[in-house]
Amino acid sequence: MGFWEEFRIVLDTLRTQRARALLTLLGIILGVGTLVALSSAIGSAGLYMERTMQQASGEDIVSISRRWWGEENDKPAPRLNKYDSRALQKARTLEGAMILNRYSTRVQWGERWGQTVWVIGATPQALPFYRLEMGQGRFVSDGDVFGRTPIAVVGSEAAKNLLKGDKGAIGQELKLKGERFRVVGVMKPKPSLGKGEFWTWNKCVVVPETAFVDRFDARGKEVSEIVVRAPAQALADLGLSRLVESARAIIKWRHWGVENFKVTDAAENARSRMIVTLIVGALEMTVAGVCLLVGGINLMNIMLVSVLQRTREIGVRRAIGATRGNIRRTFLTEAAILAGVGGLLGVAGGLAFAWLLALVLDKAFGYWPFVFPWVEAAAGFGAALVTGVLFGLFPAIRAANLNPIDALRYE
Repeated sequence: MGFWEEFRIVLDTLRTQRARALLTLLGIILGVGTLVALSSAIGSAGLYMERTMQQASGEDIVSISRRWWGEENDKPAPRLNKYDSRALQKARTLEGAMILNRYSTRVQWGERWGQTVWVIGATPQALPFYRLEMGQGRFVSDGDVFGRTPIAVVGSEAAKNLLKGDKGAIGQELKLKGERFRVVGVMKPKPSLGKGEFWTWNKCVVVPETAFVDRFDARGKEVSEIVVRAPAQALADLGLSRLVESARAIIKWRHWGVENFKVTDAAENARSRMIVTLIVGALEMTVAGVCLLVGGINLMNIMLVSVLQRTREIGVRRAIGATRGNIRRTFLTEAAILAGVGGLLGVAGGLAFAWLLALVLDKAFGYWPFVFPWVEAAAGFGAALVTGVLFGLFPAIRAANLNPIDALRYE
């Protein structure tokens, strides 16, 4: 008996016993579908995060900020200050870099207790530096910084919370920590890196750097963050990691060897994303593996039932000349076809689910691409075939080892 004849017999068996075939396929469909759907969702989330991070900060930005806890804070050392940024500006490795100080604090607004908002002290250079865009009005100007003018630029969400909407916000007065500021602009919404952040540009109020120091920061020289945008030539020559280490070494030397600050850069963010991806990938493989294992056990049980139901057929085939190898190959072919069909249905179902999810999230977030996980789809289909062959081997061997005479007598 040739392969195609055996293949036709398997198809006839599956067609006449659809319920059994469906039950056999279910576990494999779920396993492969889970693998494909989660892989596509993870890939889409990665693209979304890359775009969001690029819009939120930029891959060429290095941030040096205060470390609020840790053993280093117990050691005597200067706090992060504007002289640190001057030292960075003089460093040869950072030549041509744009360096900005950021003053920030949380202050009370309005008359009621508990009404607080993040206030940022900035210069006009902050607008292109952080890739901010104005929705209405204008940003902080050089004249505002020089004259210490009490003006404010509010984020898109801050305008809704503090001013009851951005319509007619220009010209309104905002009371921050007892000081009155005139609103001159409202920023466009800017993507943020997550809800767990301490502050976002959308929820903050920006005032001139000098006005911030006068009204909210008695220390004056201390800053909450120094942000460095590395020049393209330095990035090409040295790489971001060497620039980060250079900035860390300069600040650490100025702080008497105490690292009471933290440095955040694109490489660190990439490592964090890699760790998250590995963890999620491990969970994904675990879930898919469990589903395939259950599907394989189910396939083996169903195949054993099939061997029992077709005992007389096996005896007839052996009587007319079929060898043990022919019988074993027939049942292995049936198991492989079942698993292959389940793998194809799982790939199709997983892709359909991921595509629908991408459509929904694209409308919700404005950008959520659909990713076709070619490698995972092929791996899932291959794993389904391997599962079918491995778990179909025992029933196939059992069918091949049946005594022909006993099989013919089986009722």
